[in-house]
Amino acid sequence: MSNTLQEQKSQLQLQLEELVKVGVGGKYVNNSNYNEQIQEELEFEESMLRGGIERYQKNTTNAVTKNQESTTLYGQVLQQKYITKLSEKINDDIKTMAGGSAGNRLTALKLICQCLPKSAFEDGVWKKDNQNIWDTCSLIVLKNVIDGISDETTMNKLAIKIGTGLMLEARITLFKDMDKENYDKTHRKLEGKNLPQKGNRYAYKQKVWVYMMNKAQLDFDDWGKEGRLHLGVKMMEYLETLGLIKHQNRKLNKYKTVTYVEATPKIIAEIKNFNIKNEALLPKFMPMLMPPRKWNFNPFVGGYYGKKHNHQNKPEDIKNAL
Repeated sequence: MSNTLQEQKSQLQLQLEELVKVGVGGKYVNNSNYNEQIQEELEFEESMLRGGIERYQKNTTNAVTKNQESTTLYGQVLQQKYITKLSEKINDDIKTMAGGSAGNRLTALKLICQCLPKSAFEDGVWKKDNQNIWDTCSLIVLKNVIDGISDETTMNKLAIKIGTGLMLEARITLFKDMDKENYDKTHRKLEGKNLPQKGNRYAYKQKVWVYMMNKAQLDFDDWGKEGRLHLGVKMMEYLETLGLIKHQNRKLNKYKTVTYVEATPKIIAEIKNFNIKNEALLPKFMPMLMPPRKWNFNPFVGGYYGKKHNHQNKPEDIKNAL
């Protein structure tokens, strides 16, 4: 057969020839429509891949629409990528503050220190030079930023959102220090099995914590809108130096200029490339139409027939198939 004719064959046709060559399909080998059944299986597996891609894209679109991008695969990867880097930034500035020079960052840094337990301080002075203790704060910041990473928002709106999330963490920390019994009770209420299966679990947890702390009449000094704003802006400054986001001033009219925050072009490209590479990795698996291939001590070859479900699909690899 000429190279031209070989190139004209579809990928499915080539796979079909390889599978038929080694007699995959067990008892179906002797059926009069054996080739058609193998072809049908391959086409069915292709539909599973398309179904997986459609599901991935639908879930991503829903997450973007609902401002819940931190729950997507790329959102989780971004959080893992930046959590340690952000914790380092916070930790370095806290060390500077502890040394007596923090300048206009002092207010914001004092507030975030409330997110740490009392054991982190001695006579009111921070004593632990350990960046890992800031990971919870970093995760809160990253979640709020990445939730809307595909869209732009005003700096003030996002800053207050970040500051509000960190203030809640500070309240929960105080709750644990001041009322351990009710804290543990609330924590048990929020174990995985007790969470709603649908909806925004993060928002649900926040509501439960606030309700329980209010019920326990926890005495907490509210940071106020200005305090939350300053802290949120400081956290975004860190993320801007790390290359996750950028800001731009936009003049709305003669008297008003608003600062907007959005992902950097590099991050937008990373998200796009990540989705292209990963959307086909989660097929919508369905029961096979034909008997599955044997695994034969190879974790990459077995089960489904199609090449996209197996590391390779050469006759020598499937000679002992059913």
